[in-house]
Amino acid sequence: MKVFIVEDSLVAYENLQSVLSDIPGVVIIGHAVDEMGAINGIDSLMPDAVILDLNLKSGYGINVLKNIKELHAAIKVMVFTNHANEFYASRCKHAGADYFFDKSFQFSHLHSALLAISSCMADTGATPAPANAGLRPRSKQPERTHHPAKKRSDEVP
Repeated sequence: MKVFIVEDSLVAYENLQSVLSDIPGVVIIGHAVDEMGAINGIDSLMPDAVILDLNLKSGYGINVLKNIKELHAAIKVMVFTNHANEFYASRCKHAGADYFFDKSFQFSHLHSALLAISSCMADTGATPAPANAGLRPRSKQPERTHHPAKKRSDEVP
């Protein structure tokens, strides 16, 4: 499965690379830090899935999402943001996001969704419909997962 990442934070991008490296068949084919780079890269590389941050170096992730769904509706879009509240979740759902994850504590949810999509593609060549598109912000305690490049304040040294 070909994945394109739209993320302007180097730390978050490196964490995503680590998460994706654990999934058989997943290949990162491109990366952009701004709206125009994302739109151009996705148009030319045609990934199967896009991991999309909303807050970019220049431009807006929501515009990237709208462009993807207008021109390439089959591409799965996973919004992965620190702006995981009802306002952004609703806007992203309306724009066509397939998934919506809180960057601060839902790495494992992102991993599970990518694993399911990759597995389905390997078995059938098709992508699954999201079981629970994750389009509601979560109100649970942060997961206790370790991401080497990201030190959490609640971790014990």
